[in-house]
Amino acid sequence: MVISSHRTAAVDVVLAPHARVIPVVRHVVNADQVLRVIAPHDGAMVECTIGELPWELLSAVPVSVGISHASSAALRAHAPHARYVSTIHNGVAIPATAPVRTRPDTGRLLAASVARTLPWKRTDQLVRAVADPRFSTAVRLDVFGEAGSHQGELEELLRELAAPVRFMGYADDLPRHLAGYDLLATAAVQEGFGCAVIDAAGAAIPALVPDVGASPELVVDGLTGMVYDADDPGDLVAALTDALLDREMLAQMGSAARALAEAWYTPGRCAAQYLTLVMGQQPRSLAAA
Repeated sequence: MVISSHRTAAVDVVLAPHARVIPVVRHVVNADQVLRVIAPHDGAMVECTIGELPWELLSAVPVSVGISHASSAALRAHAPHARYVSTIHNGVAIPATAPVRTRPDTGRLLAASVARTLPWKRTDQLVRAVADPRFSTAVRLDVFGEAGSHQGELEELLRELAAPVRFMGYADDLPRHLAGYDLLATAAVQEGFGCAVIDAAGAAIPALVPDVGASPELVVDGLTGMVYDADDPGDLVAALTDALLDREMLAQMGSAARALAEAWYTPGRCAAQYLTLVMGQQPRSLAAA
């Protein structure tokens, strides 16, 4: 049995013809989205849409895995040749105990976002929200992540709006860094999973996420975080306002978010689900051995 990815699955089918290959799809794909995959016969990296994948090889794959229900639904919608699709949420290692809160009580709402500065991450939506003049200087956003193709445009937007936003660059040990914030905020609507939501939960920090993509699967609205209408900028501003005005609510949500992460989004649970899936695909004689 070979656990693969959409990028390498066709190659694995060719290289391991007698093994059962299980591709794992990490994105919420659409019909026109360009994927980078390894061509099965010459090993070259090529670009294609999901419909252009080598389905003459992949149609023999017994099961594919999406890392969220959103990812699985997109695969079913745009890859009709996929025979069976199962969902296995990622497992994310979090600290055994929540990091010590380093957040000074200044009265401001300190929000963090974890995202490379790419257009599909929609960080500009967060920038515009925290720059709402009704907040004055009451809300600040720090963005963690490597600089991407959208960095220049975002920096120009910051200057235009005089937005209280800082780009912090890449950071290891996210739970420790996030312990200095009140809230994690995200805006991407094509997120395949959203590990940052669980990293924040590891620091007992709740998340504010859009209602599209995989992120709302990771947040119980009103209990472990907040979900806003991705198509309504005013709803994002309203959610930030609620967070600004009720810190006790945020603390309770953060504790609940950590409890959920400890109970479900664990590497052990994830590994057990893959093992169960693999054993279910083995011949009966091997599964019983």
